[in-house]
Amino acid sequence: MTRYTLMLMTLIGLTISHNTAPSQTTNFDDWNAHWSPDGRKIVFVSDRDGNAEIYSLQLVPSTELRRLTAHRAGDLSPRWSPDGTKIAFYSSRDGNYEIYMMNADGSNVTRLTQHSATDWEPGWTPDGKIVFESFRDGWPDLYLLDPLSFTIERLTQDPWREAFPAWSPRGDRLAFSSYREGSWDLYTVRPNGLILQKLTAGDGIYWRPAWSYDGALLAFEALRGDESDIAQLDANGENWRWLTRDPFRDSYPAWSPDGKRIIYTSLRQGHQRLVILNVLP
Repeated sequence: MTRYTLMLMTLIGLTISHNTAPSQTTNFDDWNAHWSPDGRKIVFVSDRDGNAEIYSLQLVPSTELRRLTAHRAGDLSPRWSPDGTKIAFYSSRDGNYEIYMMNADGSNVTRLTQHSATDWEPGWTPDGKIVFESFRDGWPDLYLLDPLSFTIERLTQDPWREAFPAWSPRGDRLAFSSYREGSWDLYTVRPNGLILQKLTAGDGIYWRPAWSYDGALLAFEALRGDESDIAQLDANGENWRWLTRDPFRDSYPAWSPDGKRIIYTSLRQGHQRLVILNVLP
């Protein structure tokens, strides 16, 4: 079994140990972080300036926090493009949740979807398209958007809800969570819609899958009773490992490009914090 060590550190400068509270408190939330493809920055959501906005944090060579959006509506779920030049996100800034894209420095915000139904939870494909969840056909399914031509392709069409899509970096599989057998479980499917594979089973809710950059592993959020932790599976559903087992509510995992770290959100003392987990072989 893979060994792992934990280095828990909020990315606002607080250092905390595995089962202790921060030495200082702040009255805002940071959540849903995503690593840049070069591993030098993260992008995340924070309400530190009054409402949910998107920020970037330079990690190396020195830390630098930068606010990327400034709008009275919430801007959520930022995701870097594979080449690191764009960030996709969803926002209600035009009345309902739609998919948007901006440059990595926050400039040139572009609305990509135009629909009265909810469009949210964007993720990128290796060739620069955006997969997202939408209610536009009356039921939550997954769709594929070309941000250049604005064309949209429906990927799933069934009586179950599909959510939290994540395209494999290899381009060969789409991971998602689905409520198709009476519980929320993780599945993968080929881009052509064939070879559907269920990865999780049993009591609990399993969602928000996140691929490692080599496409070999999936980290995800596992909810069992009152506990919410981060777990890991091989891409074929084997070798389940708990990465966190603590008294906090842990969610939104995302891998670093080198595969050595996972950043996730942890609810501690009433506020969400960003935490880095070192996963060592």
